[in-house]
Amino acid sequence: MVLPGVGAAHLPELAAAGLVTGAESPWHGVSACTGRPGCGKALADVRADAAALAAAGAGGIPVHWSGCERRCGHPHGTHVDLVATGGARYTLAVAPAQGSGAPEQPVRHDLHVPELAGALAAARGGRPLHHRPATTK
Repeated sequence: MVLPGVGAAHLPELAAAGLVTGAESPWHGVSACTGRPGCGKALADVRADAAALAAAGAGGIPVHWSGCERRCGHPHGTHVDLVATGGARYTLAVAPAQGSGAPEQPVRHDLHVPELAGALAAARGGRPLHHRPATTK
């Protein structure tokens, strides 16, 4: 959103209202559909999940959170595509720019919200999605 005529003196007020006012914001490059409870087709409250993980991979490839396969509001350029599948789980892929002819990168399926931070940071940073960090017991 561009607000013509609004000077830098108003940036603190805009930031307090929840608007992104600079590239250093963890929300820079993050978008989401309406999600639950505003959409009857949504399988998750994507805005709450995005808020919980806003800092994961901040500053990298843009990310879009979708509550269902319709992917409402997704960007047209290259972006990390998170699609809710129900039960607090998501599918994650890097979607190429529309019309580029580039293939979609490998998809990670059935990621539970707590597992998303590492996978999201890797995807936003351009690292391969198929890598799973070793777990310790």
